[in-house]
Amino acid sequence: MKKLIKNIYHQKNNFIVIGLTGKTGSGCTTISNILKNGYANYSATNHEDKSIQNRKDNIIKNFANKNFIDKKFEIIKPSTIIIMLFIFEKSIFFTQIKILKELLEKTHEDKNEIKEESNKLLNLYKAFISFDINNKLDNKSNFEYYLNNLIENCSDKNKSLVLKYIKDKKNKYEKKLLNQNLENLIKEINTLFGSKLKSQNKLFKKVKYKKINSPINDKNKILNKFKKKREIISKVLEYLAKNKSSIFIKLYNKYNNIILEKRKSKELSIPQLQVIGDLVREKIDIFQLPEYINLLIKSYRKQSKKKNKYCYIAIDSLKNPFEILFFKERYSAYYTFSIHATDEIIYERFIDTNIDIKSIHKKELNKDNTDKQKGSLDSKKDFNSQNIIECIQRSDIYIDNNNDEKDTLYKQVFKYLSLIVHPGIITPTKDEIIMQLALNAKFNSGCISRQVGAVVLNKYDSIRAVGWNEVPEGQIPCLLRSHNELLSNTSLLDYSNYEKNKLRKKKEFKSIYENDFKLSNKQGLNDSFCFKEIQNKIDGEKNQVYTRSLHAEENAFLQASKYGNTEIIGGQLFTTASPCFLCAKKAYQLGMKRIVYIEAYPDISKEQVFDIGINDIEMVHFRGAIGLAYQKLYEPIFSYKDELKALNT
Repeated sequence: MKKLIKNIYHQKNNFIVIGLTGKTGSGCTTISNILKNGYANYSATNHEDKSIQNRKDNIIKNFANKNFIDKKFEIIKPSTIIIMLFIFEKSIFFTQIKILKELLEKTHEDKNEIKEESNKLLNLYKAFISFDINNKLDNKSNFEYYLNNLIENCSDKNKSLVLKYIKDKKNKYEKKLLNQNLENLIKEINTLFGSKLKSQNKLFKKVKYKKINSPINDKNKILNKFKKKREIISKVLEYLAKNKSSIFIKLYNKYNNIILEKRKSKELSIPQLQVIGDLVREKIDIFQLPEYINLLIKSYRKQSKKKNKYCYIAIDSLKNPFEILFFKERYSAYYTFSIHATDEIIYERFIDTNIDIKSIHKKELNKDNTDKQKGSLDSKKDFNSQNIIECIQRSDIYIDNNNDEKDTLYKQVFKYLSLIVHPGIITPTKDEIIMQLALNAKFNSGCISRQVGAVVLNKYDSIRAVGWNEVPEGQIPCLLRSHNELLSNTSLLDYSNYEKNKLRKKKEFKSIYENDFKLSNKQGLNDSFCFKEIQNKIDGEKNQVYTRSLHAEENAFLQASKYGNTEIIGGQLFTTASPCFLCAKKAYQLGMKRIVYIEAYPDISKEQVFDIGINDIEMVHFRGAIGLAYQKLYEPIFSYKDELKALNT
């Protein structure tokens, strides 16, 4: 019996993948260092505290002390993989040269766009020349000088100097690419990878990578050669991961160490890495970065199996929600840890540096376009770029890092690691139970833009109301309505008089169906439409009042007043997204004393509504496990009584 129990827990104990996410400065690297260094004794309990939570902390510490004392995580840095891709695929640098060249050749140029693209190229160039690459770009100082001048002053002279240089470099690189054959490419790969591959290797048996005799203005042939080169590099990396895992790990460690040294010497800055990361993500396939990370995970796992050891991996850190999705779908042992600290605390941590942390956060939160609907996917860039807000929403476990105390962090980290390897060893916190209910509630929302859930408690922690963002009772949510249905004049009770008599006759409404729903209709998807978005297009405005849905918090408050006979003053509000300005005023008026949220709403509601008057309202970022992880961590594999009996007989 004892052996059977151990065998059942063996897989959970032997393999874990943790993806870290959070804004720069929130503490992802701090957590990765804890995981890298392994278990350390920490203060978990207060002997005078007789609470249930104190008992849980004691149980976790005792378990962690027995099970994690020699367990350390291997850390994978996506930023290192990004730099490797940047170095291996020089096309990313030269594509940026092409973008700037085309801008400079325009008759009616946009000076701000020229400065922006020049700044990107300058950051790429500095990173490019800082690595030991064959055939470095020459005239380093001249080109940097020309680019800096162009950024400061977009004069015809400065444009001409930069254009002349980049034309020359672009032509030379494309000519070299077209003239490259398989032997040359393998030689280049061996130099970069530290491998000893030969053209006779079965890996290259069906590969056609030949010298092309073609003029350098043949764009299609150049593009095809770029793609072919990328495919071969991907094949080689996959081959190394599967067949030469130790070489693949050494390759990663080599570049990781180079990057660490360059970060210390300030040759590489966070803004530079951010620019490179954004451009690499834009130019590669949506899952290429996580696929390369996955190759590294497989290499570590292969090495661990050879040594008959556990394999614990932490990815520091993931900035794109589709990267998180990739690992969630591949590994049942994968969990995303979202690390949180308030903006005020993050700014304090960067106060003595020259780093513009606000600018970094703006890029991480995908806020370049202030008119964009939050979380919307309007272009390819929205799929590939950094988007921390969506990463936070998709996380499994939320870690609080506001007080900079190592004991607090150790307590949180080892609590969830213990639950991962031994589910149900303790029960969830009150906050976890209620937030899980709010999360489940949000999936009832028929809003096609975003879903939010909320739960209201009274001062005795009793649930008084549950709400989600939804249209008023008796109306049909947007998800279940149809653009075609309104145009064809059917199911008229489901549409307003305004929509039937005015909206559907507008040419803007008709053209949306004719142009925007062609592909989705072929796939059998309902052609739902957002009334607010269409009305704003017709009016040429950005009016937020046209939303059909009530907000989740608003809905929960109204449910409490509609059906409840008990007061909620002095109670708590749990919401998957913190209240907007209007809902914040309602929460204040109804006497909420504590508000717990996952995603911070991007407005001034906290500073303007909650930080005023005689009522103190505690705003708390949620800490704990949620979603599928909640069930996986807290549902025991066996009843605890049976497990103890089996282990002790």
